[in-house]
Amino acid sequence: MECLIIEKRDFAVARFSGSIRKNAPFLIRSIVHAEFNGRQPKVILDLENLDDSSSIATQLAVITAFKKEVCLMDGFLKICSLRPRIRTYLLKNRLDRIFDTYESLDSAEKSPWKRKGHGEKRQDTGVAA
Repeated sequence: MECLIIEKRDFAVARFSGSIRKNAPFLIRSIVHAEFNGRQPKVILDLENLDDSSSIATQLAVITAFKKEVCLMDGFLKICSLRPRIRTYLLKNRLDRIFDTYESLDSAEKSPWKRKGHGEKRQDTGVAA
C-alpha cells in the first residue's frame, strides 16, 4: 500500500493505492503524524486506487486507524471513493454515522467540513474558538 499526500488550498488529500498489507493500520500513525504534525488537519482520504482484494476487516482497520489519528489531532476527515464491498458493509452496520463518506473526490472537496462520530456533528466555520 502506498500513500501519496497532495496539499490543496486549505486541506490535503491522502491517496491510497495498491493492496493493503496486514500491518498497514499500524503504519497509519506515522503517516498522519509525519504529514500533519502540529496542526489541525483537514484530510480527504481517497481510496479510489486501493486494491479491493483485502478483507473487509483489514480495510476497516485502515479507515478506522486514519480516523483515530486525525481525531486525536482535532482534525477533520472525509473518506471518498470507497469500493462497493466496504461501502455496503459501512451502511449495513450503520458505521456511516461515524465516517463522513462521499462518492467521489469532487463531492468530498465541495462539501462542508463536518466531524462525525458517536452522534456528534461539528462544522468548521473557520473562526477560532
